[in-house]
Formats: sequence, C-alpha cells, structure tokens
Amino acid sequence: MAVLILAALLVPPALAYFGLIGWQLTLLAEVAILAAAAWNFDRGRRDGAPGPVWDAAKPDFPPPMDGVRQIPTEAVESPADQTRPARPGRQ
Repeated sequence: MAVLILAALLVPPALAYFGLIGWQLTLLAEVAILAAAAWNFDRGRRDGAPGPVWDAAKPDFPPPMDGVRQIPTEAVESPADQTRPARPGRQ
C-alpha cells in the first residue's frame, strides 16, 4: 500500500516537470492523494474506536515542556507501602 501511495505522489510532479500541469494543480493533487490515503487508512476502524497506539511502551507521565521532570507525589509509592524488602546494603 505504501508503494502505491508513493507512486501516486510521484505522478503529479512528473506531469509538472513535463509541463502538462501547473504547480497549483500539482500541489492540489498532492494534497488530494494524501487525503485519500489517510481516509483509506481510517475507514476500516469501528465507530468510536480509539486511534492506533504507535508506541506500546509509552511513558506513564508525559514529557515536560520546560525540561524539568517532576513526577507527581501521588504516583510514587512510599517506602512503608512497598511489598518487597529493600536489598541488603541499600537503605
């Protein structure tokens, strides 16, 4: 499917190169091809289904926008509530 989309995306620039269509029509054709490809990928989902999860190992906390990583204290387990003892030599 990806090869078909890439081939379709190469046709309008080739036609523009040979002077058969203008750059405006080339741009419109590229947008139309991308929209049709996106529609084709999306139409097979059920109504109300969530979008695809691209990274199954996504972090529990979103990355900070200011560069300072601060984990909410509500999400951190206190040492008194831990289910396993600490390893010997570590406190």
